[in-house]
Amino acid sequence: MDNDLRVRPKPKFGISDDAEDEMLQYQELFQRSNLQPSAQVVREPTIKRQQSNENEDRKKKHSNVDLTQTTVMRPHIIERDVSTTPIQLPKLVSDSFPRAKHRGGEDDLDKITLPNVKKASLFAKQMYRDGKLKACKELEQTKRPAMNQEISCSSLLTGIGLGEVTGERELQRIHDENIDRLKSMDEKEILDEKEKLLNSLDPKLIAFIRKRNKKGEDIIRTVDKGNVEKMDVGNETVSTQLPIDIDSRWIHMDSIEYEKLEWIKDLPKPSVQRTVDDSHPEGVPARFDFKGNLMSRTVDVPVTAALHHHGEEPEAAGYTLEELFHLSRSTVLQQRVLALQTLSNIIRQAHAGIYDIELQLPLIPKLIEAGILFLIRWAMDEQIEAIYMIAIECLANLIAPKKDEEILSKTMHWPCGYYEPVLTPAEIQLGDKKSESDLTDIEILEQDLVKCLFRMNLFKRIVYLFDRMKLLSPLTILNPVKNTFHILIRMARHSMTSANQIFEERELMDFIIREFIPEIIIPKEEGHIYEHLLPEALKFCRILASHGSTLAYNLINRYELHQRLTNHLVAAVNLSLSLQDNTTLSELLSLWRIFILHGHMANEFGSLIPTIILPLCRMCIQQMPHLIISKILIQLITLFDALIVYITKFILKHQKSSEDSTNVINWSHIHGLFDLILTIAKQTLIETDEKIDLEALRTTCLSCLASFLIGQQLLTINLLDLPTKVRQIRFQLFEPILRLKSTKQLIESIKFETAITSTNTSANLPTLTQRNTSPFGFLIALLRFTNIMYQIDKSLPDSSKFISQLMLTKDSEIVVYIKKMLNKLTSSVTRKTPWFEQYEHIFLFHFVQIIHQEKSTHDLPSIYYEILLTLLPSLLKGYHYLAQEILKFVLFDLSFWKRSNEIELADLSLVTNESLCLASNESIKISPSHRTILYERAVEHLPSLYTYYKNIFHINRSSIDLNICDIHFGNLLQIDDSFKLNIHYSQTLIDLTWPYGLLSSLYTNVFSIADNDKRLDIIMNTLRFVYILEMKNNIILYKMVTKTTRFAMIAGIYLLGSDVFLEKNVADYLVAFLNCFNEQNLLQKLETRTSIQSLMTFFDFYRLLVDQYEACSFGDVLYSNYLLVPLQQIYDVQLRKHVWIEHSTILKYLRLKPDQILFSLETFFIPYENDPDLIRYYAQVLLNGTIRKTIQPLLYMIAVHHLNVFLYDQTRTEQSDLQRNIMKNLQMASRNDKMLYDEIVYYKTFSRDGPVIFESLPLIRINWFQKLLQ
Repeated sequence: MDNDLRVRPKPKFGISDDAEDEMLQYQELFQRSNLQPSAQVVREPTIKRQQSNENEDRKKKHSNVDLTQTTVMRPHIIERDVSTTPIQLPKLVSDSFPRAKHRGGEDDLDKITLPNVKKASLFAKQMYRDGKLKACKELEQTKRPAMNQEISCSSLLTGIGLGEVTGERELQRIHDENIDRLKSMDEKEILDEKEKLLNSLDPKLIAFIRKRNKKGEDIIRTVDKGNVEKMDVGNETVSTQLPIDIDSRWIHMDSIEYEKLEWIKDLPKPSVQRTVDDSHPEGVPARFDFKGNLMSRTVDVPVTAALHHHGEEPEAAGYTLEELFHLSRSTVLQQRVLALQTLSNIIRQAHAGIYDIELQLPLIPKLIEAGILFLIRWAMDEQIEAIYMIAIECLANLIAPKKDEEILSKTMHWPCGYYEPVLTPAEIQLGDKKSESDLTDIEILEQDLVKCLFRMNLFKRIVYLFDRMKLLSPLTILNPVKNTFHILIRMARHSMTSANQIFEERELMDFIIREFIPEIIIPKEEGHIYEHLLPEALKFCRILASHGSTLAYNLINRYELHQRLTNHLVAAVNLSLSLQDNTTLSELLSLWRIFILHGHMANEFGSLIPTIILPLCRMCIQQMPHLIISKILIQLITLFDALIVYITKFILKHQKSSEDSTNVINWSHIHGLFDLILTIAKQTLIETDEKIDLEALRTTCLSCLASFLIGQQLLTINLLDLPTKVRQIRFQLFEPILRLKSTKQLIESIKFETAITSTNTSANLPTLTQRNTSPFGFLIALLRFTNIMYQIDKSLPDSSKFISQLMLTKDSEIVVYIKKMLNKLTSSVTRKTPWFEQYEHIFLFHFVQIIHQEKSTHDLPSIYYEILLTLLPSLLKGYHYLAQEILKFVLFDLSFWKRSNEIELADLSLVTNESLCLASNESIKISPSHRTILYERAVEHLPSLYTYYKNIFHINRSSIDLNICDIHFGNLLQIDDSFKLNIHYSQTLIDLTWPYGLLSSLYTNVFSIADNDKRLDIIMNTLRFVYILEMKNNIILYKMVTKTTRFAMIAGIYLLGSDVFLEKNVADYLVAFLNCFNEQNLLQKLETRTSIQSLMTFFDFYRLLVDQYEACSFGDVLYSNYLLVPLQQIYDVQLRKHVWIEHSTILKYLRLKPDQILFSLETFFIPYENDPDLIRYYAQVLLNGTIRKTIQPLLYMIAVHHLNVFLYDQTRTEQSDLQRNIMKNLQMASRNDKMLYDEIVYYKTFSRDGPVIFESLPLIRINWFQKLLQ
């Protein structure tokens, strides 16, 4: 270990207790050595120093004070001889502290009245009673002081500019005049004049005067813009009310500092709750107590709670985050500990969602932005135990919310619960830097907090702290050690790279294995954690192993984990009486399960089944019901499930090979587990008051029994025995579970349960943040077993209908849930999938699958198919098998797609032509009947489309073609060598635009598929499926894909080759799509200033479309229709300029007639064109003959229309010169082309037959025409 980590520098600020002890030891050693000091203090009391008159007066005033009884401060210290002074022992008193001196009783003060004084203070009455107030006239002077004596000259004016003598004389004259003037005024007049003066002066000047007045005798006090509250004159204050009574016998109370005494007054009442308003647009800072709870500003908290302090709002209890950050760097140890502890509690509460409603902004991102990570890391470098322990807790609460880990532990025994989340933020953006090493710590922190921790050399510090805490009391280090493992677990979850980096930290890994997974078993001592098996260390190894088979193998091989785990497992069985206190065994079994799923340590576990595992199961059954025993049984059964999957996968992969498998575990090793699991499952049907999770144990048993039946069927082992096992499970377990009250309660609660996305997460620190566990684990296990049971006994779906009777009641909660889920899945095109939503996906698929089997003679409602299709873009990476089965289920059910829907297939087209002639001279039918024929043809191709989509999504990754659809088995039976038991927490398997297949990739790389026939097949398959969805008004297109993307994906077909659009089959669908878009008014709702999903910006896409049209369109009518859609007047003028001005050469190819437009014609003419450049160009192409009525009739009518409207627009006074110039050019051109002149000047409106003109101009137009030509 580095020496710089073992020996830390002393604190720079303040002296700790350890440092003070060391100083005393050094002092004692120095005194024993009898050495002479290197320096001595020599006092010279005879030296006389010059003193000011003020000091002399003060010395005389206090000359009668006994210095032995006081601690009076002097300007200089004179040593005196005290050798003859007798030493007096202190008197014994009963009180802990000496009593304060006071002036005496005050009961009779109310009866005392002072002459010539209306209201006297208690202090004046005491002075008058004690005879120290000689004349009452002196009290009068508190109101009207002796101006000449007590009012000093101005501290601002010096008179230096008038000369030394003249200046002083002139200043004194002015001062005397001011004194005389004040004497002639009464108190009211003085206050009035003071108020006028304050109102007339600049507030900055008043502040300057206050600053210059050092003595504070003439301070101007103002409140609310000059309202005078009180006036200070001389050394005393009018109507000053002290918080305490002053005793003349108290030392140093002759000069009263009123501002300092304000702090010992009672706090004012809490102010009214302040919210966001004009005065506080950003809101007010939140205040927290020491437990992290929000403090209300209206609650009157007693000062004994220690939540008040000298801040800007002393009456408001609690601490703001800014104040806590300040205290965390205090030189006072207690303040640093208190601040870090409070911040830790605040972070914990924030992750729990306590502040989601109360606070305007998410708290965690703000804390990270403020630099709390650096604050914690600095605290971890402290040598004081209290500091680094609370810093560890704070960091653990920040990066590893305990709620996430708790729920992950509760879902790991569910079907498919073997997946662990990979919590990696978005990829690091380098900007102008070459590599990550060039980025600063702050730049890394802004994008990835855990990567920033790796940079901070955290692991060596953790090893040092582990080693140091080993010497401390076991009771004090239990939580810090566990919190340290929580930090390591979260860092291991970050990515496979992070897991490998941790594994390569040899010093850290060696210490963890040696101390917390020891090879030698030592009897457990209460509170001791070192050299004993620690559950957190086992979990840490489990998370590392989940990153892949290679890392799991290296972990086992380097540290011989199979031997260590076996030793602890054997010890647990030998100490069977302590099973109820064994909190580590369940985590040990969970780690072993991960190793088996990766293909390791299965043989070792199989050899332990008869001698260790079965006796352990029997002991657990005898000690049920018990909370810890139930957890051990849960992990045992999930381990059996993993073993069944491993054996099935191994036998299926090697049954055709000639390898010797005599020494390998096989089905005979687990054949006897069936009765054992069924026995444990029946234990869950009992009613008990014990706080044990019977639902979790029931879930595990159902899932494991289903795996057993699947494995036996796939391996074709004793198939005749399968129906017997199914009946046995059905009558002894399945049907009794359906009758349980708890089962019905779970189904009723389903409509309230759905996974949520955290609003308090930070982009650089992903969290899961699920509030509580849901019922989906048990329901998945129930449906999974039902599906297997129906597959084995084909008569059950028609005869029993278990699920329909259980869930599809009159007021079915499941229907409410499906509608709620459908709205959630289609709520946003940028929606992220929450981690725990994966179990809802599995539940929905199994539910629809089973309902389809139970209703084989009836059609399923359309909502079931819609929910499955909307699930596809929400599936997390890793669920390839589920995506494959959803596609198979939906695409192969032709009965659903063939259902007639008159509304969906209705014709709302405005087009009157029955056909359209292409550039290839092919005639395309555009009638409604032809569209229906296209739809029916597309439906017939659905089975082949399944293979197409399965291949392009790369979801055909199963090593076995399962004859029983099961997601739990299907995910694990993969041929991929890079199989991992973790998946990214939010990355989805399929894009939202998945119905468009490979089109988006072809658009960006046209030549990625060189074979034209293969490219044509891709285009046709995509067009068929998307057309089916469009005709069925499917929700996946209408809500999950933007209108702009839907249009661009189809229009982009023209970018995939110079002759693809000339294919008749392709053109048929392109015409049909354009009609569909027109019926839905989609062509008028494009968002041309946004991006196309998974592609590029729409403007970039349109530029490519224009370039392709110019290169190889041949003036195709259909291509021209697609090209003209963005040129409608409702869209960005830049799109029109791009065609009319920047690519004007293509105008000669756009020879469309008005009746050839397959959508609304009006949108090309309304609203009117306002861009002067485009108007000028319209006139230019008309006058120079680029656009002619006989060649480009549609473009000609568009240009004439907008030019006519512009010329007769009398509101454009700023463009009158342009109107006049165009009109004069028209007159000149009329000599050669009278028809053009007449159609522009006499134009009336547009039609599909061409421009409509006036026979004679209206009078208003004639007058305006003449005015322009003047």
